Amino acid sequence: MLLSIPHQALEIGNIHLTPFQADKYGKAIARMTYKDSIEFQDVSILTPPIKVIHYNPENSRLTIDLSDQVQFQVKLKMLQEYLISTFYVHQHSFLNQRNYTHTNIRDLFTFLLNDSILSLYIFPTTNIKKEDGTTIKVSQLQKDDIIRCVIRFQGISHMYNKYGIKLRLQHSIPLIWSI
Repeated sequence: MLLSIPHQALEIGNIHLTPFQADKYGKAIARMTYKDSIEFQDVSILTPPIKVIHYNPENSRLTIDLSDQVQFQVKLKMLQEYLISTFYVHQHSFLNQRNYTHTNIRDLFTFLLNDSILSLYIFPTTNIKKEDGTTIKVSQLQKDDIIRCVIRFQGISHMYNKYGIKLRLQHSIPLIWSI
């Protein structure tokens, strides 16, 4: 059983980050936990019904339109701002630096939400359960299909590229339904 938080009940202030540690693949990740009446090791959120824009199997990117789900969009934007502020305030602990501005920290992040467009990364072979009990592959989704899913945020990964440090919100989609 996967415990998840309905998007309406998500309280951003209950999300906490641990210091960076190497995961089983050797990547540095600052794990996210959710502490309420119980503690979740990851932050799993049940989305509202959301509209598909496009699925690109080449980069496993599912693009979602959140313009009809303003409350959910606001919660995700609040999460992004919370993460930026947390890294800004605790930059010495997370980044071994003290000289980043708030804007510098924001620029380090690659976020999943831009305006009302949400990008989720999910393998093309992932099964989607339909209302009639049948399944399809995520690669069979069409524009304007309506889905619900659980987005599991594991934490923030710390990567280096030719331009320097990049921070990315690590996530997976353990459950997805077509409505």
